[in-house]
Amino acid sequence: MPHLTTHEELRDRILTLAGIVESPTPFVSCYLNLQSGKASALKTMQRRANLLRRVLNGKDLDDFEESVGCIKTYINKYLLPETKGLAFFARSNFEKEFYMPLQFAVPLPDNLRIYPTPNIFNLIKLKDTYERYLVMVATKEWVRIIEVNLGATSVQAWSENPALRERVGQEWSETQYQLYHHNREESFLGDIIQILQELLDYGDHNHLIIAGDPEITACIRKVLPESLISKLMDTIPTSLRDSETDIIEATLSILVEQEEQESRSVVERLIHHIQTQGLAVIGAKDCLDRLQCGEVDTLIILQSYNPDPVWLCSSCNKTIETAPEFNICPNCNSTTVSAIDLREELVRQAGQKDCPVEVVEHSEALIELGGVGCLLRFRTDL
Repeated sequence: MPHLTTHEELRDRILTLAGIVESPTPFVSCYLNLQSGKASALKTMQRRANLLRRVLNGKDLDDFEESVGCIKTYINKYLLPETKGLAFFARSNFEKEFYMPLQFAVPLPDNLRIYPTPNIFNLIKLKDTYERYLVMVATKEWVRIIEVNLGATSVQAWSENPALRERVGQEWSETQYQLYHHNREESFLGDIIQILQELLDYGDHNHLIIAGDPEITACIRKVLPESLISKLMDTIPTSLRDSETDIIEATLSILVEQEEQESRSVVERLIHHIQTQGLAVIGAKDCLDRLQCGEVDTLIILQSYNPDPVWLCSSCNKTIETAPEFNICPNCNSTTVSAIDLREELVRQAGQKDCPVEVVEHSEALIELGGVGCLLRFRTDL
């Protein structure tokens, strides 16, 4: 049954796609931005498909047409109204047929390409950018706690503030009423904090945003325990006129900005380790070698990183920077040498080992270092 992909599912799908080995039948990797609608996305895919048809022939062209046809059918039949981004991976070989559609509540960049293995860089970036987080929307009457998972929302908890009895005068003195009001408010906020703490602990969320009436959000902010304050990204004012969609859109922009700040911090850690001869390497070759050895803690890569192709020997796993003569590996004399997309190979190796990848939007310092580096868990002599 079609559904929006969650962060947990995305992690599993990346592991699956990264583990797929080359075959004579190339993979079709399709990413579509659906913010402008289904018809616009199909036209975009068609333009790119027409270009690819000019460089394919024979069985490769037949397999490509089959894959494109499956993507079109899926879009027309199974696309959810709330989907803003679609990733579809297809290999239409009879013996090794493979189809994997993924729908997202956040947009993806338009891209259609053929390659021996699935193109997963955009999935890696999506996973890095949109972590799961909680939003507490608070008014004086109710509090709603929402999980945001790759842009999709689900209500986790809802609490109503019991109506305060207007019993001033003969039945209650003003002092008694104020004390009652204060105690009921404290009890209400205490219950909400407990629910929030349980959700954060159970769901392993790293971030929290509080939105709503400024008066009540200020009260909540004052009583938050330190364990929740450490996860609080921001507090934003909203009114009853704001829809849930508007609130989530506002929080997503905060999340993206937070992720960019974290990326800059990771780059600073990389530079510090390089300066102090710590656990870090830079450059594609060293990063790829360390990934293959399982030494990498975090792969750090510029979003715009686009290196020249290199050659990889599948027998000894060594990279070769210039085209080898007669496709013979200079390291092991094997003929299993092929040109590779270096960026894709780096994230594929990271994906196979479930290694965190920090995709950096922009960093002059990382550009100076060649666009890619790794923080290491340990180091061995290669």
